[in-house]
Parts: sequence; C-alpha cells; structure tokens
Amino acid sequence: MRYVAIDFETANSDKLSPCSVGLARMEDGLVLDSIHTLLKAPSSYFDPFNISIHGIRPSDIVGAPTFDSVWDSLLLFIGDDLLIAHNAPFDLGILRAMLVYYQLPIAPLSYTCTVRISRKVWPHLNSHRLVDLSEYFGFEYRPHDALEDAINCGKVFHQAYRYDTDCSEYGVRQFFAEKHQIQFQRLTGGLAPPVSPGIVKTQSLF
Repeated sequence: MRYVAIDFETANSDKLSPCSVGLARMEDGLVLDSIHTLLKAPSSYFDPFNISIHGIRPSDIVGAPTFDSVWDSLLLFIGDDLLIAHNAPFDLGILRAMLVYYQLPIAPLSYTCTVRISRKVWPHLNSHRLVDLSEYFGFEYRPHDALEDAINCGKVFHQAYRYDTDCSEYGVRQFFAEKHQIQFQRLTGGLAPPVSPGIVKTQSLF
C-alpha cells in the first residue's frame, strides 16, 4: 500500500508558524521519495521552547521559501495518495491554516491519523507518542526533524497495516471520529476565505 506521510515543525504555538515541513512517499514501510524544506512563516517569532525541541533558529530560515511558493510542489507530490500524520489534527490544522492565510484552494485530500490508529491497534501500549512507538519497534529515529518524523510515522502505519489490514479502511470522509473508530477524513472545500493572522482557531481543523 502506498501513502504519503507529512510532518510540520513550528516556530511557536501558532498554526501560522511552520518553520519546516517533511513529506515521505512510502510503500510497505519503505521510502520511495521525499521532500523536506525549511519555511518562512507568517508568524515568525521563534519560541525558545520550540527551538529547544527541533533546533531550528531564526537564522536558519533566512532565504527560506514561503508556504505559498512551495504548495504546488507539495500537492503534486501528494497526488492521489492517502496522506497520514502522527496527530493529524495538529499537522492538518497547520496545513489548513496556511491554505486559508494564503487564500489557496483547499484540495480534497484523504488522510488519517497514526496516533488514533496506534491506539486502536495496540491499546495495551502505555504511550502512543512517535518517539515511544519508534523505540518499541526498534526504528532508528531523530525526533522533531520534520522528515524523520514523517518517515517514522509511515513506518508506524506500515506496522499497523501488517498487524491489522483493516486499519487503513476505518470509516470514510468524516473529520470527527466516533469513539473507538478510526476514520479516513477529507480536507475539502473551495477557495479558502481570507483570515487575519492571529485569529486562527487552535482547537479544530475546521
């Protein structure tokens, strides 16, 4: 099964602050292709806490592209593949916030969340954080690097698919999952309306 895993790193807690994005096209747990780029975000303040997590500093993004200048390439890379993320509400929330901010069309992307899948498939595990799942399965891992996170998210998805081949078919086209049910979700819409920076809601993708 082929899929694309995505991960964002942010400069601060604002959804308009992605400073790095990584995508990995994978099949059967193996990386077929990947994209990784630093980003110059609308919300450009770097919180010291975030710097301590991912190590990206303001000086690193000097000359980096803005999201709107790379989105066409990212969308072409995703294509028709299933999009997966570890804690999808966070990463897809950032994606939607950036599309709204730059008034870009929101493409119909099918996606799912490996945190929810992990909780469904391995309910006995004490933690479903990506770093802990990577240790559990013995993956090599450098946490909080966008591309590394995306790749290990894809590896977790592959392990779940090997364990339960139905894990990729839990529900269709609904954003809010019912209790104890994993669902594919769709990021859909027409031309995103403009919003002012700083007022993007942080609790929900929509």
